[in-house]
Amino acid sequence: MPISLRAALMAAALVTAFPALAEPITLEAAIERAIASQPRLAAAAARVDAAEARTRQANVGPNPQVSLEVEDFAGSGPFHGLDSTQTTLALSQQLEIGGQRGARRAVAASERDVAALALLRERIDLIRDVELAFAELDAATDHAVLARDNAEQAASLANTARILVAEGRDPPLRQLRAEAALAEARAAEAETFSLMLAARRNLSVLIGSDDPELTAVTGAPQPRERTNDPAFIGIDERLAEAERQVAAARVTLARTAATPDVTVSGGLRRFNDGRDTALVAGVSLPIPIRDRNRGGIEAARADETAAEYQVQRVRAEARRDRAQAQMLVDAAETRLAALEGPGLAQAEEAVRLAQIGYNAGRFSLLELLDARGALTTARRSIIEARLDRARAIAALNRAYAREEN
Repeated sequence: MPISLRAALMAAALVTAFPALAEPITLEAAIERAIASQPRLAAAAARVDAAEARTRQANVGPNPQVSLEVEDFAGSGPFHGLDSTQTTLALSQQLEIGGQRGARRAVAASERDVAALALLRERIDLIRDVELAFAELDAATDHAVLARDNAEQAASLANTARILVAEGRDPPLRQLRAEAALAEARAAEAETFSLMLAARRNLSVLIGSDDPELTAVTGAPQPRERTNDPAFIGIDERLAEAERQVAAARVTLARTAATPDVTVSGGLRRFNDGRDTALVAGVSLPIPIRDRNRGGIEAARADETAAEYQVQRVRAEARRDRAQAQMLVDAAETRLAALEGPGLAQAEEAVRLAQIGYNAGRFSLLELLDARGALTTARRSIIEARLDRARAIAALNRAYAREEN
């Protein structure tokens, strides 16, 4: 159906069905509004900020500790009072050895990369979802307009049938058949308009619109420019590889956690009875005879192994999805070209001739209804083929999406 004719029919239908004109929106505008308003993108961006903060925190070492000890008081004999009291003020510092801080920074940096790629994937998925919702609204509108047109034609035909029956030129059975066709057309009209409203609501939620008259004004998404590089790596593969790097970094962190930290301390001790002072110093080190973090290391290694298998699975699925998306686009375009070819024009000509013949009394009502039914089926098939093509293109765009998309 030509766009201008479709737009005119759609506008006429909507004006009748709703009190106000629908808000027109293009696919590009819908994507921009979705990116600007979708909470899922804001949530993913917040997770990136959190990962950035954890990266900064990972570079921070443990705080020093200050301690104050008072000894040798409130006892017996010479320690009865406070004359023999010893007071020690000390400062201690835990020293991270074995590369713990570096390993911690590596884990945080890897997690930050994962969060950034997750944000990019969320954006790519959102664009895909908007393209699908836009195409579904476009198709639902076409179905609604077609149903509206069919209902109007069925009403006109039923009126003609009533006149012919009243004049005795047709038997009453033909009027009943025309009335049944009208009822069926009106039921289809109501159903398609309900589906159009549902599709409109779906797109409205995605782009954050409260306008009940939201309408898609242009056609389906088009294939974006994509690379022919066989070594292309999609967003799912990049994210899986980043998660594998996080798992590898956690293995290193688990190994460094097996190395005990050393705590050094130093301070000043004051003897209350002689008013003398002395320095104190110490070193403490946990004895790793029980906890060597073996369980933690084994768990981290197992997680790394799982991440490696996940990378293999995602790569295989991504290659399959890219090939499948291209095949579906090719098949949809072939189907659409066949449906929009001479068959549609022949169906339209058949309806025109059947209408002339029926008006002249040479064709029966059933022949006219059959011709109209064939034309309606052809137009519905074209609408569905366009929607299938839009879905395939959305999947293809998603499979080859890059940062700039």
